[in-house]
This record gives sequence, C-alpha cells and structure tokens, in this order.
Amino acid sequence: MSEATVISLVNMKGGVGKTTAAVNLAAYWAREHEKKVLLIDLDPQTNASLSLMSEKAWSKWADDHGTMADVFEVAERRGGKVPMVDCIVHSVVPEIPTLDLLPSHLQLTFLDLDLAARPGRERIFSRKLEKILGSYDLIVCDCPPNLQTATQNALYASDYFLVPMQPDFLSAVGLGLLLDRMDYLKDELDFKIKCLGAMFSRVRKHVAFHQETMERLPDLKEFKKLHFFKTVIPENVTLSEAPMTGKPIALFDASAPGAEAFRDLSREILRRLEK
Repeated sequence: MSEATVISLVNMKGGVGKTTAAVNLAAYWAREHEKKVLLIDLDPQTNASLSLMSEKAWSKWADDHGTMADVFEVAERRGGKVPMVDCIVHSVVPEIPTLDLLPSHLQLTFLDLDLAARPGRERIFSRKLEKILGSYDLIVCDCPPNLQTATQNALYASDYFLVPMQPDFLSAVGLGLLLDRMDYLKDELDFKIKCLGAMFSRVRKHVAFHQETMERLPDLKEFKKLHFFKTVIPENVTLSEAPMTGKPIALFDASAPGAEAFRDLSREILRRLEK
C-alpha cells in the first residue's frame, strides 16, 4: 500500500483562513475525490477540532481516548502513553465516512516549554505518524500561527506545505519572512519538505487593493518561484457559520460561494500533486 501525502498549512499570521482551508479541503478530498483523509489539529486553540465536533463530544473524546497532547506526551493522564491511532476520531462527520480527525487540546499551549529539554523534539510527531501513513491517502496538518515546536513537528513530517494568505499588505510582508524561515529550517533541521504553493483566502472582490495584490505578488522577483493557485476563497459569512454546526461547508451549504471555491481549489491542488 502506498503511503499518504502529508500537507501542512502554515502561516505566521493569524486570521488568514488557514483552519477554514484545512477543514474544507480535507472534507472535499474525502467526499468528492474518494480519498481516505486524516485531518490533524496541532493548534492549541482547537478550532479545526471544534469545526467538526461539538465541544461536548471533543471534551469526552479527549478524556476517554486522547488528543495531540497525548501524541506529544504532555497530557495530564494516568495510565501511561496513548498510541496515536487510539486518539483518532474515525468518520468524525458521519456523512463523510473517509474523513478522520486527530483533535488538538489546550494543553499544547505550553508545548515549547514542556519539550524544551527533549532531544530531537521536532521529530516526535514524525516518528509516530510513520506508523499510520499506510492507512491514508492524504494527511492534512492544521498548524498554529507560528513556526515553533508544534509547527516544526508538522513540517518535519510533511511532504509539502501550503500557505493560505489574505491579499493585504501585512500578509504580503509576512509571506517573504515565512519563506525565508522555511529555507532556514530546511537547512538547519534537515527538513525535506517542498512548497506546494500559496492560496488567497478571505478575498473581498470589491476591494481594489485585494485585486491589485493578487495581480502584483506573482510578478515580484522574490516570489517568482512560488506557485500561486488560481482559485481564490472569497470572504463569505457562510464559511464562518459552518463550524457552529460541526460540519464542513460542503455539508452546511454546498451552494455557497465559499463552497464552490473550496470545491474548485481541492481539484486544483490535486492536479498539482499529481504532476
């Protein structure tokens, strides 16, 4: 059996639609492309987890089975270590049986301190993930908005990273910094990861600066080698409402502009992966 392709969604800036992209791309790949997909939430804010589970269900699962806090061995739990496979919520959304979730936990908030003295701490996740790679086609990692320990673990385990970003001034500045830091990590920590590209999200079509930025960035010398996906995700209230129901946009409102955009983007990314 072939092993999964692992993709991390990263951006050092928050509020760019990273979690929304991770949840909805994973859902579309599972629902419309017949992929076996695992969504892994590495952000202590647990937004990806709570986009697919109720808070009550998440809390019970964390207590009874475990979360990423157990994977990193920082959970306050009696009874010893918990295998990664036991922490996975299979068929987290009944309507999409091939979509699984490995939820996060607030205990990851101080992961950097908890693992400060741990040798090879950026490789903990990779060693455990290797055991389940054969069970999936795609593994999607939703990273916190930084390049610290949790994100480094995801990147070390990943084949590709994808950058969701808003087409505004601060995001454009941050993109160059992010790519520079990724080059540093690849050199210093021997990461084998490749850049899948950048995607524009939370786009307001009537804001002239958004349109100008999307046209300008690909032409800049520093981004000439960066692939920009053609499909853009619009600013859409329906996308922000879907998590309250514990459903991805494909199930909440498949006719919404945001749903159509994620459907198209999921196809575009798969075509790039297959090249």
